[in-house]
Formats: sequence, structure tokens, C-alpha cells
Amino acid sequence: MKITVLMENSTPSGRFAAAHGLSLFLETNGARILFDVGPDENFLANALEAGVDVRSAHAVVISHGHSDHGGGLRAYLDCTRSLPAPAPIYVARHAFEEHAAGTPQRHHDIGLDPALADDARFLTAGEQLPLGDDLLLFSHVPITHPIAKSNGALLMNDNGAFVPDTFLHEQNLLVTEGQRRILVAGCAHCGILNIMERAEQLADAPIDVVVGGFHLMDPGSGRVEDPAFTRSLARELAQKGARYYTFHCTGVDAYSILRDELGERVSYLQVGAQVEV
Repeated sequence: MKITVLMENSTPSGRFAAAHGLSLFLETNGARILFDVGPDENFLANALEAGVDVRSAHAVVISHGHSDHGGGLRAYLDCTRSLPAPAPIYVARHAFEEHAAGTPQRHHDIGLDPALADDARFLTAGEQLPLGDDLLLFSHVPITHPIAKSNGALLMNDNGAFVPDTFLHEQNLLVTEGQRRILVAGCAHCGILNIMERAEQLADAPIDVVVGGFHLMDPGSGRVEDPAFTRSLARELAQKGARYYTFHCTGVDAYSILRDELGERVSYLQVGAQVEV
């Protein structure tokens, strides 16, 4: 799989724009997948600079219903509207429902633009949806390992009241390349260990490569996850034997701990990065 990072929190180059959000362009098994579209239209300019034609994507996947991953949807819809067969856009159930950050009493909107929800190009994925023989979208991950405390500031609207998010709007992509299994996650709100274990169950095999944010920081407050939690997570990830590529909501503080425990088995990808995994 070839990965091009079109949007992430940072970039080493003045040629690219960076912002809190995520967008990846994936090329695997002859398929081209746009995975998330960042917080705004800047992922399009970054794609052009990186030599990537997002209009050539066979499918678009929105990992969950937060604007830092889907805020660029209107720009993407506009730039591809004239195509004879524009790519379908896959969202999980509940993706267009109200999501917020803060407390039940005081919060701000971080959801997708509900005005876009009726566009015919959006297709709702269930708990599992094959996108071909080698690509599987899946959601509804059981929580058996603890998840990051930073998730506690994320809310959903439940019959008019904002309550802690259950992340049923989060989906992940499992890719099979020959005998290799690659997991792609957006923010891993359900916990990267939980998502890996669900992917292993679905694949009936270990995961070889993980590409995703691990949500070990709270962008609203700037707080980072307890280092002891991150170190414990890193040690469990090390036991899995996979190779890890991370970015965005993992945060540089947590990444330094992951690097201490995992060494060269973990890398941080910035805007403009192009890697073969």
C-alpha cells in the first residue's frame, strides 16, 4: 500500500498547509481510496502539490462524524461534481448526527455539516461492508481494553441531551494484500487495541501494519494522556508484532513514549509524506 498524507497537524515543508485534522490517499490492490478529507478545503491544494489526483479515487471513506476528518466534504463534492461517475462516499451510521466537544453543560459543535447528508453519493455502511475482495469497512468495536481519557470530552446528542459519545459513528478499514493485513483507522476513539483485536478476528490472522491516530491528546484543552497509560499501551502494541504509522491525534508527546517502547517499529507521518507500507 502506498500512503500519501494530504492533511495532518504538521508538515516539514512550506509547500503544504497543515491543520488539526486528517486526510490520507491510499493506493492498494489497484484501488485508490480517499480516507478522510481534513477540516477544510486545504487537503485539495496539498494533494495537487503532492501529485495526487483526488478526483481519481474509486471510493471515499469518512472514518467518523467529526469535522476535523470531514470538514472538507463540501469542497470535495464541489470539485468532483462534474465527473461522469463520482466516487461513492462511505459513512457509518450516525455520522451526520450531532457531535460536540466539552461538557454536557458547555460544549461546541464538532460534527459534519448536516446540510450535506442528503447528497446521493453518501452510502451508509453497517457493522461490516466489503468494498471489494480485499477491502473491508467495519465498525461497532467491542471495548475490552481501556480507552484514552481524552475521549471523555467528546459528546453526542441523545434525544436532545448531550451525553458521552459511544463512537458508533466510527469505522475502520481492513486491507488484505496477499498474506499481509493492514489496518487503517482515523482517530481510534474505540481504542487502537480494541480495533486491532476486532480486525484480527475479522481477518482470522494477525495485523501486520497499523496506520492511524491513537487519540492520546485532547486538542480542545491541550492536555495529553497520562504517560503511564501511553507507556502501557505502547508495551501492548509491541507484543502485537505489527509495524505502526501514526499522526494527528496521537500527539508528539505520546509519540515520543511510543518511540521509546517501539523503536523503529513506529513512525510519525506529516503532511506531504508518501510511504510504501
